[in-house]
Amino acid sequence: MGFQLTISEGKEAGREFVFEQPSVVIGRSSDCDVVLYDPGVSRKHARIYCEGEAFFVEDMGSSNGTKINGALVKKHQLSDGDNIALGPVVFSFMGTVVEPPTGENDVGVADQSTRIVSVDAVKRTRGKGAALAPTNADAEQLQQLTRSRTTTMQAVSRPRSSNPQARSPAAAPLAPARPDRERASNLATGSRAAGTARGGLSAAERARIRRESPGLVGTLKLFWLDASDRTRKLIFAGAGVLGLALVGLVAFLILDDGPGPKKVAEPDVLTRTPIEQSFGLGEGVDFERPDMKVFEFEYLSPTAAVAILTYQALNISQGEVAIIVNGQELATVPPDTLGSNDKLLEVYIPPSTLKRGEKNQVIFDNTRNPPGEDTWKIWNVRIDPVPLPEGTPEELLASAKASFERAVRNAERESIGASNLYEAWKDFRNAWLSLELVEPKPELYLLARDKMKETQAKLDRKCAQLMLEVETFYNQKNWDAARATLDHVKEYFPNENDQLCPRKAEQKRYEYGL
Repeated sequence: MGFQLTISEGKEAGREFVFEQPSVVIGRSSDCDVVLYDPGVSRKHARIYCEGEAFFVEDMGSSNGTKINGALVKKHQLSDGDNIALGPVVFSFMGTVVEPPTGENDVGVADQSTRIVSVDAVKRTRGKGAALAPTNADAEQLQQLTRSRTTTMQAVSRPRSSNPQARSPAAAPLAPARPDRERASNLATGSRAAGTARGGLSAAERARIRRESPGLVGTLKLFWLDASDRTRKLIFAGAGVLGLALVGLVAFLILDDGPGPKKVAEPDVLTRTPIEQSFGLGEGVDFERPDMKVFEFEYLSPTAAVAILTYQALNISQGEVAIIVNGQELATVPPDTLGSNDKLLEVYIPPSTLKRGEKNQVIFDNTRNPPGEDTWKIWNVRIDPVPLPEGTPEELLASAKASFERAVRNAERESIGASNLYEAWKDFRNAWLSLELVEPKPELYLLARDKMKETQAKLDRKCAQLMLEVETFYNQKNWDAARATLDHVKEYFPNENDQLCPRKAEQKRYEYGL
């Protein structure tokens, strides 16, 4: 028992794939049974398999989803003539008993390395095959395409059936006409055949029904016998809807435990306020995104600006998750370290990448999936557009020097005032950003950036020390000391928008009931 897939729309329309194996995986990865070289297809997109005498299609967590005759599905039993849309590619399914291949255009199963680039050259593949390869693409380019990121796309429109006979009402066999006077009704008192047409009961029959069932019951029986098929179907449908509503109401009253947390809609817009919910795949993730997570943000600054993207990450290996802004890959998420759960990460988005007055897009893309296998987690994501100072190169350099000198003084007085280290970090950052538009970049540009990172590391250690003090006092049941330490965090970190420690302190306060 086998089946056949035919590309029904677009490039290589008419291309056939014939299979005898019980399970076939379709996707962009080179180890799939059918390799589709299209960026809208996920690395492992869908699987078609046999179960008993039936065939089923199952979506494998793809980015653009799997549709059957225009409807998005996770798992669906297939029928002959069904249209299967995998992203932008549409197949027509036909279950069939596979015959030995004939004709010069058949390609045998032995040719496992077949790569189809022209529908005129090859019409059919038996077993493993591929399609939609770019014209004149070599092996290296094809391999690169299988490893590239999946492109999100708009929903695929409902395809036209490639088997009109299977879909056309005109092709369906005509049901035998029902005699006008054939009727059977099942009354509460038993069954009897009615030999008269609906609505044509004789006066004697009507009188007998009223005599046997006086009042409302008799009236309802007469109404039912006089009703048309359409009216009866509408009554059945209404009764079904009413029954389901009653069942739902009873279940709600039984199972409802009172007011609880409402399900939060998945956020996809970045602002200066961190998104605390997590994205990715694995235990504890709020919103599962096996392949990628897409955000948008607006950049409305009247002058040139940079944007600082901050986030936290966990369960990440080297090069696993790429960060793409407006189609340009700017960085990869650093691999896990011992302090990953408490470390705030930053990505600098230069002015040349930002789109002023338009929607900007940020993508966290897991490049090592097939979707649904590699665990990863991103949370506390925020964006901070920072307008750049304007002026001549000489003015900007002078401003940067002043900020840098002020930062050095504050860093030297770290032990004197609680906020001095934070102020040093902020001035090192201002010195760095002041030189962003100066070309060529002076030596102070890199020096200020390095000092900013060095100071940030000191701030992270100070935060860890404070949190440890809070836990120690809490375990000693010294509630006042724990509360005083949490209050002291605000002195070290005056601005909660650009540092993680104030938010961690509030979480501790809530957790310990302080």
